[in-house]
Amino acid sequence: MKKYKIFVSANQKELRDERYGVKEIIINNSALREVLDVFLFEDLPAKRKSPTSTYLKQVDESDIYIGIIGSDYGIKGRDNLSATEREFRRSIRPGPRREILILGQALEK
Repeated sequence: MKKYKIFVSANQKELRDERYGVKEIIINNSALREVLDVFLFEDLPAKRKSPTSTYLKQVDESDIYIGIIGSDYGIKGRDNLSATEREFRRSIRPGPRREILILGQALEK
Protein backbone atom coordinates (compact mmCIF):
# COMPACT_ATOMS: atom_id res chain seq x y z
CA MET A 1 0.00 0.00 0.00
CA LYS A 2 1.32 3.42 -0.95
CA LYS A 3 1.93 5.84 1.90
CA TYR A 4 1.14 9.46 1.14
CA LYS A 5 3.65 12.00 2.32
CA ILE A 6 2.36 15.10 4.13
CA PHE A 7 4.45 18.25 4.37
CA VAL A 8 3.41 20.45 7.31
CA SER A 9 4.32 24.10 6.83
CA ALA A 10 4.01 26.82 9.47
CA ASN A 11 6.14 29.31 11.34
CA GLN A 12 8.26 26.99 13.48
CA LYS A 13 8.39 29.19 16.55
CA GLU A 14 4.86 30.54 16.64
CA LEU A 15 3.04 27.35 15.63
CA ARG A 16 5.23 24.61 17.09
CA ASP A 17 2.38 22.97 19.01
CA GLU A 18 0.08 22.99 15.97
CA ARG A 19 2.79 21.45 13.74
CA TYR A 20 3.46 18.67 16.23
CA GLY A 21 -0.29 18.28 16.80
CA VAL A 22 -0.84 17.33 13.16
CA LYS A 23 1.91 14.75 13.38
CA GLU A 24 0.64 13.34 16.71
CA ILE A 25 -2.89 12.89 15.36
CA ILE A 26 -1.56 10.83 12.48
CA ILE A 27 1.00 8.70 14.31
CA ASN A 28 -1.43 7.95 17.15
CA ASN A 29 -4.15 6.71 14.77
CA SER A 30 -3.37 3.26 13.36
CA ALA A 31 -5.51 3.71 10.23
CA LEU A 32 -3.94 7.08 9.35
CA ARG A 33 -0.44 5.88 10.24
CA GLU A 34 -0.72 3.08 7.67
CA VAL A 35 -1.38 5.45 4.76
CA LEU A 36 0.21 8.76 5.80
CA ASP A 37 3.78 9.77 6.54
CA VAL A 38 4.24 13.24 8.07
CA PHE A 39 7.28 15.42 7.42
CA LEU A 40 8.32 18.15 9.85
CA PHE A 41 11.57 19.97 9.13
CA GLU A 42 12.55 19.63 12.78
CA ASP A 43 12.71 15.84 12.38
CA LEU A 44 15.68 16.02 10.00
CA PRO A 45 19.17 15.65 11.43
CA ALA A 46 21.39 18.70 11.04
CA LYS A 47 23.31 18.51 7.76
CA ARG A 48 25.56 20.75 5.78
CA LYS A 49 23.06 21.11 2.97
CA SER A 50 21.17 24.34 2.54
CA PRO A 51 18.02 24.31 4.71
CA THR A 52 16.10 26.02 1.90
CA SER A 53 16.96 23.40 -0.72
CA THR A 54 16.25 20.65 1.81
CA TYR A 55 12.72 21.77 2.72
CA LEU A 56 11.85 22.65 -0.89
CA LYS A 57 12.90 19.14 -1.96
CA GLN A 58 10.60 17.74 0.73
CA VAL A 59 7.71 19.86 -0.63
CA ASP A 60 8.42 18.49 -4.12
CA GLU A 61 8.27 14.91 -2.80
CA SER A 62 5.03 15.43 -0.86
CA ASP A 63 1.56 14.37 -1.92
CA ILE A 64 -0.21 16.66 0.56
CA TYR A 65 0.78 20.15 1.71
CA ILE A 66 -0.70 21.48 4.94
CA GLY A 67 -0.07 25.17 5.56
CA ILE A 68 -0.90 26.60 8.98
CA ILE A 69 -1.06 30.37 9.08
CA GLY A 70 -0.80 32.39 12.27
CA SER A 71 -0.08 36.02 13.06
CA ASP A 72 3.69 35.96 12.42
CA TYR A 73 4.94 35.82 8.83
CA GLY A 74 8.38 34.60 9.82
CA ILE A 75 11.86 35.84 9.04
CA LYS A 76 12.18 37.09 5.48
CA GLY A 77 15.16 36.05 3.39
CA ARG A 78 16.97 37.94 0.66
CA ASP A 79 14.07 37.21 -1.64
CA ASN A 80 11.76 39.01 0.84
CA LEU A 81 9.89 35.74 1.53
CA SER A 82 9.68 33.63 4.67
CA ALA A 83 10.30 29.89 4.58
CA THR A 84 6.55 29.31 4.90
CA GLU A 85 5.85 31.48 1.84
CA ARG A 86 8.56 29.71 -0.18
CA GLU A 87 7.10 26.34 0.78
CA PHE A 88 3.59 27.41 -0.23
CA ARG A 89 4.73 28.84 -3.56
CA ARG A 90 6.61 25.62 -4.27
CA SER A 91 3.53 23.54 -3.45
CA ILE A 92 1.38 25.32 -6.07
CA ARG A 93 3.93 25.12 -8.89
CA PRO A 94 2.90 23.20 -11.98
CA GLY A 95 3.95 19.58 -11.75
CA PRO A 96 2.69 16.48 -10.00
CA ARG A 97 -0.77 16.91 -8.51
CA ARG A 98 -0.71 17.72 -4.80
CA GLU A 99 -3.55 18.23 -2.35
CA ILE A 100 -3.29 21.54 -0.49
CA LEU A 101 -4.92 22.40 2.82
CA ILE A 102 -4.52 25.81 4.44
CA LEU A 103 -5.50 26.26 8.08
CA GLY A 104 -5.70 29.56 9.91
CA GLN A 105 -5.01 29.99 13.59
CA ALA A 106 -7.71 31.94 15.40
CA LEU A 107 -6.31 35.24 16.61
CA GLU A 108 -7.17 36.53 20.05
CA LYS A 109 -8.86 39.91 20.24
